[in-house]
Amino acid sequence: RISPFRFNSLVRGWIDQRFAVTLGRWHDVKVGPHDQAMFQVAFAARVTDVTPAFAREVEAFPPAERRRLFHRAYERRLRVRTLDALAHRVANPPPEVVPRFQVVTCLDEREESFRRHLEEIAPDVETFGAAGFFAVPMYYRGAADAHFVPLCPIVLTPGHWVTERVDDHAVGDHERRAGLRARLGRLTHRFHRGSRSPVFGWFLAGAGALASVPLVARILFPRLTAKARGTAGKVVRTPPHTSLVLERTADTPGDHNGFLGFRVEEMADMGERLLRDLGLTGRFARLVFVLGHGSGSLNNPHKSAYDCGACGGNPGSPNGRAAAHILNDPRVRARLAGRGLAIPETTRFVGGSHNTCDDSVTLFDADRLPDEFGPELARARDEFRRACARNAHERSRRFESCPLTATTEDAHKHVEARSEDLAQARPELGHATNAICVVGRRSRTRGLYFDRRAFLTSYDPSQDTPGAAVLARTLAAVFPVCGGINLEYLFSHTDPAGYGCGTKLPHNITALLGVMDGAASDLRTGLPWQMTEIHEPCRLLIVIETTEATMRALMDANPTIGGMTRNGWVQVALIHPTHGGLSVYDRGAFCPYTPGDSPVRKVRTSAAWYAGKRGHLEFVEIDAATPGGGA
Repeated sequence: RISPFRFNSLVRGWIDQRFAVTLGRWHDVKVGPHDQAMFQVAFAARVTDVTPAFAREVEAFPPAERRRLFHRAYERRLRVRTLDALAHRVANPPPEVVPRFQVVTCLDEREESFRRHLEEIAPDVETFGAAGFFAVPMYYRGAADAHFVPLCPIVLTPGHWVTERVDDHAVGDHERRAGLRARLGRLTHRFHRGSRSPVFGWFLAGAGALASVPLVARILFPRLTAKARGTAGKVVRTPPHTSLVLERTADTPGDHNGFLGFRVEEMADMGERLLRDLGLTGRFARLVFVLGHGSGSLNNPHKSAYDCGACGGNPGSPNGRAAAHILNDPRVRARLAGRGLAIPETTRFVGGSHNTCDDSVTLFDADRLPDEFGPELARARDEFRRACARNAHERSRRFESCPLTATTEDAHKHVEARSEDLAQARPELGHATNAICVVGRRSRTRGLYFDRRAFLTSYDPSQDTPGAAVLARTLAAVFPVCGGINLEYLFSHTDPAGYGCGTKLPHNITALLGVMDGAASDLRTGLPWQMTEIHEPCRLLIVIETTEATMRALMDANPTIGGMTRNGWVQVALIHPTHGGLSVYDRGAFCPYTPGDSPVRKVRTSAAWYAGKRGHLEFVEIDAATPGGGA
């Protein structure tokens, strides 16, 4: 605990030390650390009435303690900015609107800007945030995949296997394409082995100049080359008409095929959990989109760090598609209605994927919607496209290769090119500014500009059980996952060579276990500098809409939540669900927080605030947004 006197001594001493070093240089005096301390005391004695206690305070304040206090001061400043903005939003709640359509995304902080731009474009849209596996833990294998991959948080072990199946009318086409892929694979493998033989290797060395043509094209014209490669790849790509095999056809336990799919009752349980976690239990729009997310880039050994953490470092699009399929099933809806969750017959769920690298949204099974949804779906697609373009524009301000004067469309093309650039070491440079997590209703955060720094997790305390079962399972994932992600960035930025893994440029993937520098090094842990260089290291600030009594009960019941809070691995603050008062956890107590007197600045749009700026920005209110419901 730092006394006010020591803090004042620190500030004044730091300023005086700069004068001392400067004066020492003027007189060609070599100034060491101890001499600096004494010299600054002597210098201060000429202008102030210095007591011996002042000298003792200076000498007792070593560099490590000074850095620790400065870091705490930075964290405090971020906490004050966040809580002041939230207090303003609580005191000035947005008006509710009837949603034209609803969107469920991952709680990932990259979706904060996507949701914000979508709400600016369409003020009558309601958005939600949830863990990106959408309560559907599973092993998944796509129609063209060789193996199953787990799509759930790493603390879970799926008990079900789900596959993607090509529709019956396209089976013949799929088999021909699969055969062509197999032949190309065998040819590539033989080519690879032959290149290591004396004769064929010598021949390839002479013809190797031909390989420079596609290489140069992918570096100089990445966007154009990607389109050409995509067009050529259609001959081997899986046909677009597919479906998920979600329902179990046999109850007998056995191997993977014996566990293939879920029973209807299990699907109803997963659908109920997702809706209750979101607080989406009574007001449904005609279209509800469930968007997983992933990141597509080339030559990036750290790609999985940009995919969905709630899906084990894999894209979450199959989970979004599965959740939509489950909630559209009439048998599931009948069971949910019996549990008090009545989904209108006119409501349809649509799964999809948000590519956070090239900023695009892909929808699945939209062609299976009734024709009456055509105009609404077309309008929603257009609004997704515009939101992605604006999101790309905001992201591009971080890229030195993109001028700050770039238009929205030019910025969108720029991020598309980066995702396909073989030489690009920073294809996304996202997911690197995380600092805040808000667990509560969307009305607490909608219309606030959080600079892509906030995990936004949906939770409605008015719809929770008396024992806070929904909040308990939500925080059980938020603390280790979001808090862990934040600590990973904190340590990797603080010590890039030790806790991080340095620069990614010499990294090679080794034994599918990790990366190493070049051909010989230890396995490198942590994150590369090209992911953390714009990060400001701080502990995650988790703001939860609940009461102190409920939070203390959860801290006692869950060792992870209690340990991370009490031991200071995260910062915790509360918003009272009823009166909206804020409190901050500090050394075992929740202390009431009083917002500052400075009003939160208002701007017309997000672009009006971030335009022309590269670095981190203050939090402001988007005056043009007309917020509504959700969380």
